[in-house]
Amino acid sequence: MFRPLLLIATLVMTACESDTEVDGQADVSAEVSHSADVNIEWFGGSIQAAFDSAESEAKPLFLYWGAVWCPPCQEIKHTVFKSQEFIQLTRLFVPVYLDGDTDEAQAWGEKFGVMGYPTMIVFNPAGEEITRIPGGIDISRYNTVLELSLNQMRSTADLVQVALADSTQLSADEFYQLAYYSWFQDASAVPEGTDKTELFFRLSTSAPEGELSNRFYMNYLLTLTEKDDAEETGQDNLDPAIAKRLEIILSSSSLTLASWDSLAYYMEEILALPMIDDAHKVSLAELWANSIFDLRFDEALSKAEKLAGWVPKLQLATRGDQPLEEDLQKLLRAELKAADEATPDSFERQSVINQISHIYREAGLVNDAKGLLLAELEKSASPYYFMSGLGSLAEKADNFDEALAWRKRAYENSVGVATRFQWGANYVLAMIRLAPEDHQAIAVQASALLSEFDVPGELFAGRNFRTLKRLNENLRSWRQEQKPETLAFEPEVEKLCADQKEASLQQQNCRSLFVEDHLVEEKVAQAF
Repeated sequence: MFRPLLLIATLVMTACESDTEVDGQADVSAEVSHSADVNIEWFGGSIQAAFDSAESEAKPLFLYWGAVWCPPCQEIKHTVFKSQEFIQLTRLFVPVYLDGDTDEAQAWGEKFGVMGYPTMIVFNPAGEEITRIPGGIDISRYNTVLELSLNQMRSTADLVQVALADSTQLSADEFYQLAYYSWFQDASAVPEGTDKTELFFRLSTSAPEGELSNRFYMNYLLTLTEKDDAEETGQDNLDPAIAKRLEIILSSSSLTLASWDSLAYYMEEILALPMIDDAHKVSLAELWANSIFDLRFDEALSKAEKLAGWVPKLQLATRGDQPLEEDLQKLLRAELKAADEATPDSFERQSVINQISHIYREAGLVNDAKGLLLAELEKSASPYYFMSGLGSLAEKADNFDEALAWRKRAYENSVGVATRFQWGANYVLAMIRLAPEDHQAIAVQASALLSEFDVPGELFAGRNFRTLKRLNENLRSWRQEQKPETLAFEPEVEKLCADQKEASLQQQNCRSLFVEDHLVEEKVAQAF
C-alpha cells in the first residue's frame, strides 16, 4: 500500500492560499517582485563551491536533492518551484540542485544524511544545517520557512534539545520551524534513544493552539502506529482524548488541510490504534473519509493531492474486500480521466499518473491501473518507473514471467548511474523472489551491475551503498538456500573495496558490509 511519508512515495504539494504571518519573520517584501518569466537560478558550480560562495556572501544555502524519475520531485518542480514568491525568495539564498545521478552526488548525499528523494535542506552561511523542509505543506509554508531562515534561526537539533528540557521556552517561530520539519525523512535532529512519541505529544501540548499544535499531534499518532503493540506504546488502555482530538481536526477544513499529509493517507493505521474504542473507530472512519473527500477539489491542493482525497473514501468503501459500488466507480473513473487529460506535460505527469495508478489500485480496479501504465509508457519522460509498476502488478497477480520481463525492461531502459544500479538491483531481487532456481542468470546479472560504475567509489556511498547492502544480504540468503555452484558477486565487491582510499567514507562503508556478512556466516555455522 502506498505510503507517502514513511516510505517516501509521494509528497503533498499545494498552491499558495495566502501568506502566513509569523512573529519575527524577515521583511523581504521590498526585495520580492513578481515577474512572470523568472526561474530559480541554481548555483552552477560544485557543491563545495556553493558552500564557499554562501560563506563569502553571508547567505544561507538552500539544497534540493532529487531525481528525474521521482514522482514527488516532479510534484515539487511543478508547484513549489513555479511559485514566483518562492523563486524570488531563493535569490536571497545560494540555491543548489543536486541530482542523485551526478558525479559524487551519493557521497554528498551521505554526508548530508539524506535518505530519499526529494530532500530539501537549509544551511546557514557557515555551512551548518538549520532545517529540512518536508513534503506535505503548501507553498506559503515553504515561503515562511525560508523567510525564517533569513533570521538566523537555530538548528532543529538545538530546538529539539530545548523541547526535551522545557518546550514552553520555544518561541512561536521555533514551534513553526519544528511543526514544518521533515521528521520522517531525517532522524539526525533527534538524539539517539529519544522517545519521539513523547516528544511530539509534549510539543502538541505546548505549541500555540490550532494548526501547529495539531501537526505535532498527528506526528504523535503516527509514531504510535510504528509501535509493535499496545504494550510497547505504554498506553494499552483506552484513551478517549484521541478520538475527541481527531473529531475536532476533521471537523475543521483549515485544520484538515494543514495536516493533509497525515490525514489523506494514514486513516487505517491511526484508527487501528488500540487506544481508540471500536465505537469511535466506526464514527471516526465515516467522518474522516467524508471530510477528506469533501476537500478534494480545494484549490490549495495540487493535482496529485486532490486525487488523494479519494484514499480514505476508498479504504472505507472497500473494507472486507468488498467491491466498489458502481456509482462510486463511475465517479472515480470520470475524475481520474479528467486529471489525466488535464496534465499534458510529460514531467508533471510523473506525479499525477503515479497517483492515479495508486488510486485505481486502492479501489481494486487493477485492470484500469494496468491500462493506464501501459498507455503512459509512450508519454513518460521516465517510462522505466512505470515499467516497474507494471512488474509489481504482474507479480501480485502471480504472473511471474511477465513480472520479470517488466523488471528487466525497466532496468534496460533506466538512465543514470545511481538509477540504473537501483533498477538493476530490483531486477535481481525480483529474480531471487520469483525464479530462485535460475542460478546462472542471477549470478551473471548481479555481477554485471558492478561493471557499470566508472568510478567504483560511487558504489559505496549514499543510496548506492544502501542498495548494495540490501542486494548483498538477499544474495547471501539465496546462496545459503540455493547453493549455486558459482557466485562471483561478493569477491568482486571485495576487490572494489580494496581499491578505495584509506580511511575514506567509501572504505569504511565497504568494510562494514563484510564485517556484518562474516558475523552472520559465523552465526549460521554455529547453529549447525
